[in-house]
Amino acid sequence: MLQLLFRKWWLVLLQGILLIILSIYIFQHPVEVLAGISLWCGLLVLAAGLLGITAWFAADKAEREGMSLLWSILTAAFGLLMILKLMATMKIFTVIFGFWMLLTGLFLIQSGWSLRSRNSLGWTMIIAGVLSAVAAVMMVFHIGTGAVGVSTLLALQVLLTGLALVLLSFAKKMVAGRIKDQIESLKAKI
Repeated sequence: MLQLLFRKWWLVLLQGILLIILSIYIFQHPVEVLAGISLWCGLLVLAAGLLGITAWFAADKAEREGMSLLWSILTAAFGLLMILKLMATMKIFTVIFGFWMLLTGLFLIQSGWSLRSRNSLGWTMIIAGVLSAVAAVMMVFHIGTGAVGVSTLLALQVLLTGLALVLLSFAKKMVAGRIKDQIESLKAKI
């Protein structure tokens, strides 16, 4: 069991390297990545609607609900609209993300304001909150900035995951070597 667990450390290393390469691509092509995310979400919504319609027709007549069919048709139509109007979908994603950042910024400002008299960390929170709010307003009103913001956070997550996997692969290799050495010494004692 342990041999199987530690034998393929290089696969984890390969995964980490591929994620690092993907993060570089995401950093360099933020608008295309946001378009891809928007297209993917549109396809998922369309598929959910089509599956709902299929399930309605596959159900027995007694089990069919009119509202279920209506909801599935609306879901499929919305997914198709998301795909056909990809730029609008991208803008919606950046606006939603921008509002989330704005609320985060306002929360940081409020928390920092209450901490400022007791701790210098309060002023740091206020500055971070103001920067977050400014970035949020830029994201809401400019899709390019929004694409860069969304893609940058995604790229950072992918990069950090890739780096963690690279480090994990080396840790697995070291542990596997130590376990192998301990097994060899136990065998020699027996």
